[in-house]
Order: sequence, then structure tokens, then C-alpha cells
Amino acid sequence: MHAVNRSASEFPPLPAADILQSATRGVWFSAVGEPLTESENEELRTYLRALNLGDIAIGQASDWHEAKRIAESKNWSRAWWDAERDEERRLLQEAFARYGNDAVMKRLTQLMEDSSEMFLGPAAVACTRAGVADPALARSAAGAASQCVHQYGLASLLSVPDDHFFATKFRLFLAGRWPLSLNEGRFYIF
Repeated sequence: MHAVNRSASEFPPLPAADILQSATRGVWFSAVGEPLTESENEELRTYLRALNLGDIAIGQASDWHEAKRIAESKNWSRAWWDAERDEERRLLQEAFARYGNDAVMKRLTQLMEDSSEMFLGPAAVACTRAGVADPALARSAAGAASQCVHQYGLASLLSVPDDHFFATKFRLFLAGRWPLSLNEGRFYIF
């Protein structure tokens, strides 16, 4: 397939960028530790079904210390990680073929630069409010949010459906959550 060389202005709208511009900083990590709502449970089930990894239970971290323990656990699922990385690669190749390498990379770089400072402050504030003084944990949460924005930004270039797992994962972050990891058949969220 021949790559089309288009300018960034010829891309379809990038909803992630629009959401980032309109979302307040107070949204990020604002619901961590609170019980999941039914709509959040449904989003999480949609995410897990789209990963196509079989029957996966849902677990929830109750506080920042438990979230850290889960995030740092050595028994996380490589299949989950690989499913996300494989989809990133697939979407990237499709975007390159449709828009050209330089235009796609420029667009994704701009999105990451625009969002890089958006997450650390809210993560640090959420930690502090919970009585946790752990800058590395706040950076880890902020990094996960930034990676999710990158994934959703890439998916948005190709107008993926709303039930795509990068779209549902992004909505979970936007709801103030932190999707943590898949460990031993259970997907944990905070």
C-alpha cells in the first residue's frame, strides 16, 4: 500500500485533543478509591471484552498503597500488555499507510506534548489528599494516563468505534480512574 503524504490539517478531528482542552485538571484521578459506578463497571467490561483475553474478573484497589502493590506486582499478565502493544502497532501501521509517517508522528508528538503536564499535578494532589507522600507513585499514575492519551489519540486518527479498548480505557481515565493491570485473571482498577 502506498503511503499518502498529508499535512496534519487534513487529519480527521482528534477527539482526545478536544477532550483534553475541555477537561479540567480536577477530573484526573478524582474517583480513585471510590466504589465503581455501574457505568464504570460496564466500561471496564467493554474494555476487557475488546481485549479478547477470555473471562476476566474485575478487582479494585481500595487505596494508593494497594494500587502501588498491584502496579508493581511481578505477576501481571504479559498477554494483556501484548494485546495493547500489538494493537498500537497495528493502528500505527494503518495510520502511516493512510496519512504518512511524518504527519502521524508529528500529530502524536503534539498530543503528548500538550498533555504531558496535565496529569502529574492531579495525581500528586490525589495522593496527598489520601495521605500518601510518594512522588514516584504519582509519576507512575501520570505516566499511565499519558500513555492512554497516546493510545486513544492514535486510535482516534483512524476513527475507531466507541467500544474499541483504547476508547473505553480513555473514558475510564476521564472518569477519574486509573486502570492498573491484569494480574492472575483479574483486572484491577483504582
